[in-house]
Amino acid sequence: MVSQSENSVKKKILRFLKWALIVLLVLLIGFFISFKIYTRNYYRADNNIINAVKNIFDDKVHSYADKNGEVFLPVSQSPKAVIVFYPGGKVEYSSYDALMYAIAARGYICLLPKMPENLAFLRINAAEVITKGYENDNELIGDVDWYIAGHSLGGVAASTYLGGHLNDDYYAGIILCASYPTTDFSNSNIRLLSIIGSDDKVLDRKSYEENKKNWPENSEEFVIQGGIHSYFGSYGIQSGDGTPSITNEEQIAQTAEAIDKWID
Repeated sequence: MVSQSENSVKKKILRFLKWALIVLLVLLIGFFISFKIYTRNYYRADNNIINAVKNIFDDKVHSYADKNGEVFLPVSQSPKAVIVFYPGGKVEYSSYDALMYAIAARGYICLLPKMPENLAFLRINAAEVITKGYENDNELIGDVDWYIAGHSLGGVAASTYLGGHLNDDYYAGIILCASYPTTDFSNSNIRLLSIIGSDDKVLDRKSYEENKKNWPENSEEFVIQGGIHSYFGSYGIQSGDGTPSITNEEQIAQTAEAIDKWID
């Protein structure tokens, strides 16, 4: 027979659990609301610049999109390689269309994944998501190298994904725009290209230099003189960035040319 004191203890425990669940639920709701407010404030694509670049390469590149992102295909030439590009954090993924057109026009198939809430870390495996269902198309591409790339936090996310697939020998290398790898590639056989702007005020230079220890032996660095953090995409100039001495279109062209020379 249960005593009155035991019933009292059980009631206290149930009351405590009830309030603990209520507090936890309130905290979760508060976190969700704060997260949505945080992600709602993101950088939008500058369609004026994107359309200007698109018009230049319109006869050299075909593009199409689905729910998972965009694909840019070179016209009238066999592809040199495939590049999967992870967009920067809190930046609309289509902000990188101009860069993708410029790279694709030089003979590369470019895949630009769409990230949930514009955060690549919420879809580290975006390289797999954007190619899912297109296995037959991948076979038609032929025997070319694949590269993974990314801008800013997108580059960090791309390096994290690549770090988990080094044994697959699927990717020949990684291209980082104003970014750095937090994954150790120092003993790997992959190639690495790092492109930065000389007047970038957003990139954490200390972390950038410290993480050079993670670079593989086959690594190169290219500095765009007068370039800034924001101009790898086309979304204006983000808060805290430097003052560019070149145009957005010029930085995009130099970036595409550096990637082409490095791969080709």
